[in-house]
Amino acid sequence: MKKFFILMVMLAACTSSFAFLTQSTYRWRNNNGTETSATWKAAQNTPIVYNSIHEVLRLRVEVYNTNSGAPIAVEDSLQYSTDGTNWTNITNSTAKDFVLAGTFSLVPQNTPTTSQLTGNSYPFVPGKVMTTDTVLKGVAIPQSQRSEFEWAILGTASTKPNMDYYFRHWGSTSNNLPPGASYPTLTTGATLPMKLTGFLVKHDGRRIRIEWTTANEQDNDRFEIERSANGRSWQIVSTVKAKGTSSAATNYSAFDNSPINGINYYRLKQYDLDGKSTLSEVRSVKLGDAKYIVTVTPNPARSAINFKLENHSPANILAVLCDANGKIVHSETFKNVQANGLNKLNLKQQPTTGIYILTLKAEGLSESSKVVFQ
Repeated sequence: MKKFFILMVMLAACTSSFAFLTQSTYRWRNNNGTETSATWKAAQNTPIVYNSIHEVLRLRVEVYNTNSGAPIAVEDSLQYSTDGTNWTNITNSTAKDFVLAGTFSLVPQNTPTTSQLTGNSYPFVPGKVMTTDTVLKGVAIPQSQRSEFEWAILGTASTKPNMDYYFRHWGSTSNNLPPGASYPTLTTGATLPMKLTGFLVKHDGRRIRIEWTTANEQDNDRFEIERSANGRSWQIVSTVKAKGTSSAATNYSAFDNSPINGINYYRLKQYDLDGKSTLSEVRSVKLGDAKYIVTVTPNPARSAINFKLENHSPANILAVLCDANGKIVHSETFKNVQANGLNKLNLKQQPTTGIYILTLKAEGLSESSKVVFQ
């Protein structure tokens, strides 16, 4: 009898540990309002057509608990599939077909949900709005109760045109749908704004060359190349005009003439003619602490002095010429200095015979060279 009791307890524990929540009703809505005021794109359990990867979609999903026992804590990811068999977690990586909308959504992460769907008649437990966090946590659904969760998602350059996409909760919520229910579905348009098929960054001397290729374009206005030293704060280093509309592959390239020492992160920000934008994946390249090479000619000098800077091309350079006692005899700013180009000091009068020091200063540069005047 004792053994039988222990066995029953173990079976009950196993049954509880494999208890899952159930996903059922869904509805697509527009990103044009709050958790309660945003309008709907279609009726409940109705697929939609998605024509622009720049449009933020908000997917409302009902989840309920039909299991006996204690409340079940939700720990779910939102997944997508193109065949209903192979599923991919939606994260913040633009390498995937869909990403979380982040700050593009009009509702903040963790906004509590109210009952918006006409679904199961169970009592309602507030859920959450998901815009940045990839795993839904912090909500427990008691037995015979329901909740609603709203995910704000966005297409990427990887989103496939003319494709059916299915979505599901996965984790505490299993893949068991109630009778007659279906997964949330959307169909992408036959032509999406832009398809990026190649993107690389590489060394070109002390410069960084950025290359990318589009498979097709529609109303594509321009690309902005952005650089970051930490992968979080970005600045524009170049802008390239796009081809516009094309069904053929198009190759682009640009240069970063003043990369930083260490790791440089790059991404592309593509703009449509209507001002909507899409971000690419991030690429990185490391630039070593190369020694800047300053060449002064002629040296010894008689009436003129020139300098050439290798391995670096800052926009502006301050050139200061001092005598052996440290007195400044000439100071001049050179603008738009090109690497390996010859730059002549505009001396107002020829220095007297002796030894001088020419110092070049710019962002990331401070080099001094001895100059002899005869």
